[in-house]
Amino acid sequence: MRRYLILVLVIGICGATNYITNGDFEQALSVGWIQSVSGTGSIIARGTTYDPDPDYEVYLYRPTGNGFAQLEQTVDIPTTNIDFTVAAKLYAWDNNVGAWGVGAVVVAYLDDASSLLGETRICHRSIGCPWQDGPDCHIIDVNDDLWHTYDFNIAQELANIPAVNPSDVAKVKVSLLAYTLDC
Repeated sequence: MRRYLILVLVIGICGATNYITNGDFEQALSVGWIQSVSGTGSIIARGTTYDPDPDYEVYLYRPTGNGFAQLEQTVDIPTTNIDFTVAAKLYAWDNNVGAWGVGAVVVAYLDDASSLLGETRICHRSIGCPWQDGPDCHIIDVNDDLWHTYDFNIAQELANIPAVNPSDVAKVKVSLLAYTLDC
């Protein structure tokens, strides 16, 4: 029997000045966010029952097979000296050799033409996920399925991604991602 479960729950995303539109998900997901899904059974839902607090969170789910559920938003930033904060519960699991999944919050660093320079990936990966640290990618591994708050100053985080020249970063794209792949 094959089964995968990818779960991403996010309370909110904000910076020193809140650059993300609807980062607390208190408005409909069509406000500020681009939704994408592929594969049968992918789910993106907004609700108040994913965490004990009374405000909204978002839930992304991706079951068996190839596909993804993703929310994303790209914003211009005037400087990299801003703080990024996200509270998330991430989970990824599979029991099929050769297949893998990931639940992630991805912060992509873009130049003024929206070309990708590098990424920070906060993720819970199942066995077999090929994601790894490199000169243009910094992985922050999540090893449990509990709620955690992740925060970093973008300028300081870029020191973990040597291929990115901080002065070239003009935008960030924040993506919430549930992804599975049968190899």
